[in-house]
Amino acid sequence: MFIVAFRRQETYSLKEVTEKIEGIFWDAWPGFRALKPEDTVLIKPNCLSAKPPGNAVTTHPVVLEAVIQILLDRGCRITIGDSPALQRLETVAKKSGVLPLLDRYPVRLQELDDPVEIKGPEEGLFKRFEVSRHCFEFDHIINVAKFKTHSMMGLTLCVKNLFGCIPGRKKAAWHLAIGEDRSRFARMLAELAASLPVDFHLLDGIVGMEGNGPGNGTPVQLGVLLGGENAPAVDAAATRLIGMDPLTLPTSRAAAEMGTGPARMEEITLTGDPFPQIPLPFRLPEPARTDWGLPGIFRGLLRRFFLPYPAIDPARCRKCLDCTHVCPTGAVAERGGRVVIRESGCIRCYCCQEV
Repeated sequence: MFIVAFRRQETYSLKEVTEKIEGIFWDAWPGFRALKPEDTVLIKPNCLSAKPPGNAVTTHPVVLEAVIQILLDRGCRITIGDSPALQRLETVAKKSGVLPLLDRYPVRLQELDDPVEIKGPEEGLFKRFEVSRHCFEFDHIINVAKFKTHSMMGLTLCVKNLFGCIPGRKKAAWHLAIGEDRSRFARMLAELAASLPVDFHLLDGIVGMEGNGPGNGTPVQLGVLLGGENAPAVDAAATRLIGMDPLTLPTSRAAAEMGTGPARMEEITLTGDPFPQIPLPFRLPEPARTDWGLPGIFRGLLRRFFLPYPAIDPARCRKCLDCTHVCPTGAVAERGGRVVIRESGCIRCYCCQEV
């Protein structure tokens, strides 16, 4: 059985969030009891891009501060690490409210760069991954994800958040290699998650993001915190909160097929507060709805003919050209003073929309 701890929490009150997260640790993380003074811990938040906390793009700094306080009480030495798609981690941390935590606590910031090659799961489809060597320099890793939509994967929760352990633009290489095949991309994410030495997964869903995430959706009050040792199990519980069959989330389905995550909700033991019986109101991204629950042959046809292409909004475009830099195929480019997308080269990975 997989254990997932659940707490209701409506605000980012530091005192309340700290109490709730500590309860989640006690409920669902046996290793929490074994933490020793001087143990080193890497906290891996979602630091997608430099946006303020209220935009719900990144893990909220109060959630990170709560985890820091709990770990410092155990005598741990703490590092916050991630690898944003384009910007420097320090730039994202400053805008998202993380950087001030380094002034208040003995915590350091670490860009997850300097890739090393690791083996994928023995029976996996992907034999090797290039991930930051810093992921292997700590006694423990805590994955602190954000409850958000994702235009390619449907949702970005705990499994998807670990894609940030792949340094910078090497993420784009995976999009280029896999293309439009969402199931295969989800399998890659599930295998990556199974290959990393993560101790615990915490999901910040106090305020999540709905609509066209992960960078441009709409903040939505969900009022939840979840945690567990198994990322696909935490993700499965999160999808059930919004009325989704967990196996319609590509990463959860891939983990179930691999045997690294639950195939049924009955395999999950939920602890903590009573789990809501009525789904929380939540709006998925439009592309995410086009192929779920259909046989493979129809999913392929729908992807090809109906999956939306990203488009430039001329009224909002600032000509920063970030989208041109992150596009793995070079389909986004500046021409004649305008940013344009060449549909014939677009694999609909939505990296441009993310940044």
